[in-house]
Amino acid sequence: MVGIRDASFVNPLQNPIFYDVAWRFLWVFVAGFLLILILNKFRLKGLMQKELGKRYLSWLVIGVLFMGFVFLGGLPALILSFVLMVLAISEIGMMAKLPKINVWAMYILAALSVITASYFEAKFYMLPILYFTILTTLTIRRNDKKGFFALAVSLYTSIWIIFFLSHFILLGHLNNSLDNTKALLLMIGFAVPLADVGAYVFGKLFSKSFLVKYKIADKISPHKIWAGMIGDFVGAGIGIWIMSFALSSYFSFWQMFILAIAIGIFSVVGDMNESLLKRYFNVKDSGKLIPGHGGILDRIDSVLRVVVVVYYLSVLFLG
Repeated sequence: MVGIRDASFVNPLQNPIFYDVAWRFLWVFVAGFLLILILNKFRLKGLMQKELGKRYLSWLVIGVLFMGFVFLGGLPALILSFVLMVLAISEIGMMAKLPKINVWAMYILAALSVITASYFEAKFYMLPILYFTILTTLTIRRNDKKGFFALAVSLYTSIWIIFFLSHFILLGHLNNSLDNTKALLLMIGFAVPLADVGAYVFGKLFSKSFLVKYKIADKISPHKIWAGMIGDFVGAGIGIWIMSFALSSYFSFWQMFILAIAIGIFSVVGDMNESLLKRYFNVKDSGKLIPGHGGILDRIDSVLRVVVVVYYLSVLFLG
């Protein structure tokens, strides 16, 4: 999430927006608790044992970890990026039953990508060629006439997981060129989960209306309706509004509006992207690591797409 332009370890308390963000984080979770209380009709008994309660507690832990690593920056954030890549690759490897050599090759490519994005940014866009060359060579050496399936899944995973997630590092570099707040990374930390919450709430609101028949892609994700995307836009907009006290020095109102729409759209695209994978391999969740959510991939699927579009929109707006 940050690279060579940071010290290897940064005292979070020295960040000029640390306390502002911490208070906003606290209020978001207070509001979130009130929301799930309303959705549960104000019944407290067993609330945290239900899926909604488990999701809330998981979000709390994930949020604290995300904020902590973003504020720390440097080596801890790079290690987190690599660990997330390894966990997501492992989940896809198990779903697709990939050969171990492909999975280990992707672990190595993940490490190389984190190092490249951090310390050799000018070479970053050569990485997909490296993925193609190494994975294709490995497949040929395996001498399996049905090896194209493993190659295709491995190449897709390398771009989707490794290359896309490495944009967190690039976005951290971009933020460092502006100031030392890390506000762009924190914006994603608020906007993506709130877009997810917004989609859930609006999906519930419209679940008994005539709009429920307008599905986005019912064979991939049967519960996703077009009306629910309103919640994605609203949630993403709230996330950006929460961080607007810091973002307003970078972006105009209309640029933040465009970011909210883009985050809302690509949150859905990222989620559907993973749904496509899970439907193909006939699994409900990518893993069981996170209570109420499933696997790591179930939690970062939207982020994988959002971080890319936020990075390039930021480059465009700030250029």
